[in-house]
Amino acid sequence: AIVRCDSYDQELVNNAVKNGIDLLGGIQMICKPQERILLKPNVLLGTDPNNCVVTHFTVFKAVAQLVKEYGATVLYGDSPAGLQTMSTAMQKSQLARVAGELQIEPGDFDHGKAVSFPDGICSKQLTIANAVLDSDGVISLPKLKTHGLTRMTGAIKNQYGCVPGHQKGVYHAQFPDVYKFSRLLIDINRFVKPRLYVMDAVYAMEGNGPQSGEPKKLGLLLFSTDPVALDSVACRIINLNPRFVPTIKECEDAGLGSSSEDDIEILGEPLLSCVDKGFDVVRSAPIPVPENVILN
Repeated sequence: AIVRCDSYDQELVNNAVKNGIDLLGGIQMICKPQERILLKPNVLLGTDPNNCVVTHFTVFKAVAQLVKEYGATVLYGDSPAGLQTMSTAMQKSQLARVAGELQIEPGDFDHGKAVSFPDGICSKQLTIANAVLDSDGVISLPKLKTHGLTRMTGAIKNQYGCVPGHQKGVYHAQFPDVYKFSRLLIDINRFVKPRLYVMDAVYAMEGNGPQSGEPKKLGLLLFSTDPVALDSVACRIINLNPRFVPTIKECEDAGLGSSSEDDIEILGEPLLSCVDKGFDVVRSAPIPVPENVILN
């Protein structure tokens, strides 16, 4: 579902979020009363939300209110990049302030456990944050941004934040090639299985993403239960071939979802009316790292 949202005015965002989730069948299709639902925004490095590095707090608030009003218990969090703690990142991004206003508790993303995953493609064992393991279901709140390695980052890559910080560095060293790293994301997404993805594209990031690019207004919120379809539609909105994005290519090839226009039913706004052909993004596929190359 594609829904217009012209600004981060809270009332506009609330209406757009409810409209988008209703188009997919309503909040009752996503969660049940008394369940523990984890909201997983993209925080990366806690920054001013106007820099468009993080999921905007108004989107987080709109989704959180809907879930709470339906009777579920809401938790939230993300594993930020670098040495920053989740608490610091959430405060800088204003998500902690909003969570406090709604009386929503943070989940534990600073620690995790090794879990068995026999169906894994890259790894039969994953390290996942305690907050994810302690929840009944996850709602993923990605931000639409460019990315130097994966060309764009969105619904699929947002689940990398379900890995606690210390382990993220281990995985990056273990899977230095972007295509192999994308296969790891297949395993993480198949294990976490978010029930819903709500992408913040009211203001996206173009250029040198995912943290040093420029804000670009698209005026959209995107909704799906299929992360491959959602990222593929986001790619078409920014005039990027989805098959140039390793996370989409590898996940689709593994059967996680579909990027084909023929397989994706779009509700709400027509896709062609949302395309921004001038969006600044690299429109070519990354070159795989040769097997015998070791990256420092």
